[in-house]
Amino acid sequence: MWKPILVVAAAAAIALTATVARTAEDLAAAVKERRQLMKKEVSPAAKLGGQMVKGKVPFDAGKAAEAMKDINSVPDKFVTLFPEGTELGAIPDSEALPAIWQSFDEFKALAAKLKDASAEAEVAAGEGSEAFAAAFGDMTKICKECHETYREKRQ
Repeated sequence: MWKPILVVAAAAAIALTATVARTAEDLAAAVKERRQLMKKEVSPAAKLGGQMVKGKVPFDAGKAAEAMKDINSVPDKFVTLFPEGTELGAIPDSEALPAIWQSFDEFKALAAKLKDASAEAEVAAGEGSEAFAAAFGDMTKICKECHETYREKRQ
């Protein structure tokens, strides 16, 4: 009789430990991964698109489409990298404001809008520089909205 109870208690203790094990290391890893997605995928693609729109780099439909495809690959993964406890001040390098968790559905909806807008910009790249510029502008408005609502830029 006591053996099954001890087994259940041990399993519960292990489960609790596993839950607690998702502590600082795991949370810091989530912050690091989301920052890397932005730094290595989104930023270079957005920079290239912006340079094309501003005429600093010649418009290249293929490169513009590829850049938008790179951005499009990020939102689905990105929203999974915001476990509670990764807000500004809780984890070094986090810029995430508490508003993310206060309105997580809206945060995910904004990420979905970015996914849609980047797909539209990818298609628009094939329609020429003017179409791309318009779609790229719409997409960057979503980026700005997210950053203004959910991020506090580190100094």
